[in-house]
Amino acid sequence: MNMTKFPGRKITGVNLNSGDLMGRRFNGFDLKPHLEQLGVSMRQLVYWNRQSKEDFVEKAFDYPASRHITRVLNRVEAGLSIHSRLHAHSWTLGFHKSVREADILHLHIIHDGYFSFSALPYITRNKPTVWTWHDPWPMTGHCLHPLECPRYRIGCGQCPDLARLFSMKKDKTASQFSWKDTVFAKTKADVIVASSWMLEMAAKAPLARHFKFHHIPFGLNLDRYTPGDREAARQRFGITPKRPVLFLRAISSPYKGLSEFKEALNYLPSDLKLSIIVVQESGHFDKWIGHHQIIENGWTNDEQMLIDAYTACDFFVMPSRAESFGMMAIEAMACARPVVSFADTSVADITFAPHVGVCAAANSTVALARAIEQLARNLGDTRARGLTSRLLAEDHYDIRIQAQRTAALYRDVIKKRSRQKDVERS
Repeated sequence: MNMTKFPGRKITGVNLNSGDLMGRRFNGFDLKPHLEQLGVSMRQLVYWNRQSKEDFVEKAFDYPASRHITRVLNRVEAGLSIHSRLHAHSWTLGFHKSVREADILHLHIIHDGYFSFSALPYITRNKPTVWTWHDPWPMTGHCLHPLECPRYRIGCGQCPDLARLFSMKKDKTASQFSWKDTVFAKTKADVIVASSWMLEMAAKAPLARHFKFHHIPFGLNLDRYTPGDREAARQRFGITPKRPVLFLRAISSPYKGLSEFKEALNYLPSDLKLSIIVVQESGHFDKWIGHHQIIENGWTNDEQMLIDAYTACDFFVMPSRAESFGMMAIEAMACARPVVSFADTSVADITFAPHVGVCAAANSTVALARAIEQLARNLGDTRARGLTSRLLAEDHYDIRIQAQRTAALYRDVIKKRSRQKDVERS
């Protein structure tokens, strides 16, 4: 696709996130060169996880013993059953040289223990701001994902599960909700969400009413994530011939569906034998060795190995109970592989289930087993769904499309703030 050149002067901006390379596909790091082509130059401020040596990456807050102080404050917050409130250095963000010189500030993950939301009104009053909500935490009284709980729609309180991230010792969900409401009412920011699922949740969330929302899906380099040589990839993994192959991300998390996938394997017919490529965690599938071929790869940063896994498989399984987008799902689609998911998360939406992706009824491991069997038994249909998945990735998940929409939003927010200041002066 051709990149549209935006009129007007070049603009500069800053992304704020907890890390740079960890989450680079959604925190602005990978988007940078594509924005540069559109006249937008972005720097990256990080706190916990600075891994890159690129000159556009800097520390967000740099003062003596900062990490030690931050960890102490996090322990204090945990003891008080509050979160993202006590980090006083947050008010200094506007004095950071890169922020001071920027035309736009883009906030990403700022709720994982280094930033105080109480500083948002001050920070955003002085700088045009865009904020990507990567998960529902800004809409709840404490939890990262409310799952089936509807109490975020009525102010929380009487929380049914204080153990969920971010956990509380005492139920202060109502007061935390009220504090967010007060802060957000004074915060000037346009909010990006990557999925229609998040947009629909925001429409039901009282805390979201303070913001204007923009739906901008994350994107990929589709020249990198592209259909490849299936047989060559299968040789790399030593796939047993003539078996259906599925690819799974295995993470021991209450949200990622590993236990549900393992239970679903018990419901597969005994005559169905699969080759299962597993990444990220090993040792979960010993029970099935000898019946299914289990190919474990452990935790990896090898992007080519992941692309080979997408290429080798017939379909990708992402059985998360909670997802706000699903980067690995669109990676699979870009490599022309359909995705199996549960019906009540963003993954079903972004994979265009049930017409292209295949979704199982929420929390039903029997239905998940049937979805896996459907694709494994009907490989012709599975490959047709994969080819359509690639076409949809080209239409919706090209990183250049994401860059165009993001650059347009930046310019719109800057212009809107400039007009507001003109009105205030007159």
